[in-house]
Amino acid sequence: MILRLALALFLGLAGSVAVADSPRVIASLGQQMTTNDPEAYLRYMGAPLLYGVQPVLGLSVAANGAGWIGAGAAYTYRPEMQGLFLRVSSMAGLYRKGAGKDLHGPVQFRTALDLGITQPNGMEYGIGADHRSSARIYQPNPGLNTLYLFASVPLR
Repeated sequence: MILRLALALFLGLAGSVAVADSPRVIASLGQQMTTNDPEAYLRYMGAPLLYGVQPVLGLSVAANGAGWIGAGAAYTYRPEMQGLFLRVSSMAGLYRKGAGKDLHGPVQFRTALDLGITQPNGMEYGIGADHRSSARIYQPNPGLNTLYLFASVPLR
């Protein structure tokens, strides 16, 4: 009973601070931290579903030939401070090593945190960081981190 009440309260609060984001395309340029290679990362975020959670598709390619493609979900928290936002996303996907870091298997999960500002026209700009790893599906599980700058365009 208490767990259900806490869950209902959390979901109610989360729903109240979420802004109904429109679908958007996010383009990022960054650097893989372990290999120091540049990486381009493109994401598509669909219309919000339950409690502001948005489906997301991602594709990245690094200068070292490594690539990743995946799908998952994202949530954008917009505090009352005008224009600022914090976005978290989590995706499961497939990794191609190329000449990049050996992550010991193709199935890799990518979790990201973006901090940015929204312009009045809906454009977003900011910085982000993400981490890829197999969640211990493969051993060892070294992981790969990327820091990036991003811009996004609303599709509506």
